[in-house]
Amino acid sequence: MNRILVIDDEDVVRMLVMEILDAAGYTVEGAESAERALTLLETTDFDLVVSDVVMPGLSGLELLELVHERRASLPVVLVTGAGTYDTLSQALTRGAAGLVTKPFSHAQLQAAVADALERAARSREELRERLLAPTLASALANAIEARDSYLHGHCERLASLAVRMAELSGFSPEEIETVRLGAILHDVGKIGIPDRVLLKPAALDDEERRIVEAHPEIGDKLLEPLDLLAAARPIVRHHHERWDGAGYPDRLAGDSIPAGARIVAVADSIEVMSSRQLYRSSRTPAQIVAELTACRGAQWDPQFVDLALSLIESGELELRADGLRLLDRTEEPAAPENLAVLLVHGENEHAELLTDALERALEGAVVACATSAASASELLSSSTWSVAIVDHNLTDGNALDVLDILRSSHPTLPILMLTSLGSEETAIEAFRHGANDYVVKNNGYLDALARRVQVLVTA
Repeated sequence: MNRILVIDDEDVVRMLVMEILDAAGYTVEGAESAERALTLLETTDFDLVVSDVVMPGLSGLELLELVHERRASLPVVLVTGAGTYDTLSQALTRGAAGLVTKPFSHAQLQAAVADALERAARSREELRERLLAPTLASALANAIEARDSYLHGHCERLASLAVRMAELSGFSPEEIETVRLGAILHDVGKIGIPDRVLLKPAALDDEERRIVEAHPEIGDKLLEPLDLLAAARPIVRHHHERWDGAGYPDRLAGDSIPAGARIVAVADSIEVMSSRQLYRSSRTPAQIVAELTACRGAQWDPQFVDLALSLIESGELELRADGLRLLDRTEEPAAPENLAVLLVHGENEHAELLTDALERALEGAVVACATSAASASELLSSSTWSVAIVDHNLTDGNALDVLDILRSSHPTLPILMLTSLGSEETAIEAFRHGANDYVVKNNGYLDALARRVQVLVTA
């Protein structure tokens, strides 16, 4: 049941709004002033605020800013009798979740509230998925590795190789993340394999092998109820298919095997061959290369085998007795020529540090600094930008206003929010207002910022 705070200095109007929302099934509480509302917000959790704009003391617009300072993700719907363009513009640029003009119908008010709540819930869910899916995948993988000490770190190692192969194959960021999750989860179905079989210190007999070969289907079934991990299911199910169609469980062949599963199949095999197993020692690099070459086009997709072999030859992929290791890449993706970075930051001294760090990391980049929302607006209209970085704290306005302006005037411009607040609410608001990424100002963040910007401009 959503809890809503209604604010209006006119008792009749406040009671009317509360009755309309109560009839729609919401739990409603009222306040006669913005000041009283702020007190209630300190002691009570609300899902949405509905406030009049024109009130004695603090106005609804001023309340809106104060609410966002305290709870950035709390949506605020404003009600006003002055439905002018200026009022609408101010409401939206300050982050209002909706605006209802008087006189309004029951349906109009209820629709505005329902829409604001739905958008807020969607934003929370999107952020939750970004944060939870990798955590859940790692937890499930750890449950498998905990049963066999020889598997410790296996999933993370092969995931690093699978991700690198996906990157070099031109996969999109979303596809790369799916490959990473699928690699981490590929053996989750082994949860259903008995210890006597899974941990047998010798070669398996035919019956035991049939039991083990059921793990892709078991894993697929285990993930079926988990919407967060749905994209990884084809990789989990098909990572033991073979290019020649002789694999399992569905005997898929060639391009009918999902590309992510073909990549994970190669990465998994390299990791297994290079690691010591329960009943055999690891293979030498020469033996692994020979096996990859011999089974190229039979067990594995020749395209991805060639890619793995090139990584081994270049030295980027190191095959060690304790498992594979990807060395740090000395060459990052080249930034586009004539890269123009708009930095919106209110502190001149700090902005200079950021500018120096970005110019060092992004060769040939030109960084222009706007110290306020007003100067950012001027620069936006006068030049073409490759990426924008907006600090959360500005001297003359809310950074979320700048995000709104940037996103409305430049729909495809990559935008990164920079903040000292590492809270979930701040992240939600940044993404809701159009940010593509989010960096917290902590130790070493300048390097992290440069890397994130580089990813944004080369994606």
